[in-house]
Amino acid sequence: MNRGIYTGARGMMATSQWMDVLANNLANAGTDGYKKDTLGFTDVLRQRQFASGGRGNFVGSLSEGPSSTLQSVDKSVGTMKSTGNPLDVAMDSEIGMFSVMANGQVMYTRDGSFKVNSNQELVTSQGHNVLDDRGNKITYQGTGKLEISPNGEVLEGGQPIAKLGIFDGTFNKAGGNLWSGNRPTALTDAKLLVGNIEGSNVQPIEAMVDLIKINRSYELSQKSIQNQDELTSKLIETINRH
Repeated sequence: MNRGIYTGARGMMATSQWMDVLANNLANAGTDGYKKDTLGFTDVLRQRQFASGGRGNFVGSLSEGPSSTLQSVDKSVGTMKSTGNPLDVAMDSEIGMFSVMANGQVMYTRDGSFKVNSNQELVTSQGHNVLDDRGNKITYQGTGKLEISPNGEVLEGGQPIAKLGIFDGTFNKAGGNLWSGNRPTALTDAKLLVGNIEGSNVQPIEAMVDLIKINRSYELSQKSIQNQDELTSKLIETINRH
């Protein structure tokens, strides 16, 4: 196989993956609590080169182009947005997730935009039940103003009725701005910013610039394949003439 074409193809595959990641980040730039994805790359080593027909000193290596190694999540804190709503809360730290009930399963989220639904239950902006530190749904009795304190207590008429379930541990994205957790532990001393929502940590302008750069890289890899194909065709024509 023509190594130049193979290297160019690998470059196109890698940049295509990176474009997908950036496009998804951009699509969620306005999603509260969203954490952007990142993608790591490495060169695929094909052959190590040594002098004297392989018996001498090491002189370099041949690469087969880039390959994605690991997709990870940037968990840095997103931009804080002040709302003044006593049911909006945010964690000004990378640590911690709110516990919610989604489709019958305990899940986790960084989106702290809460409200009361028609059943008088505290829910997320997506309608998922917010859970307390014991895994129970939080219900509003209608006896007073509902608000959340900086230590996570849910107050009704100034009296505590529950405490938000806030957990730390290993979390994995599960779609829909939700995360699954592997036996997370409860945070008893979490401090919240009341009347604020944590926005996405995606920087749209930065992501757009990266997307343009990656698109150009894709085009260069594509052009390289075309050039290699043309050179191969010319070589075959030359050999046929002789």
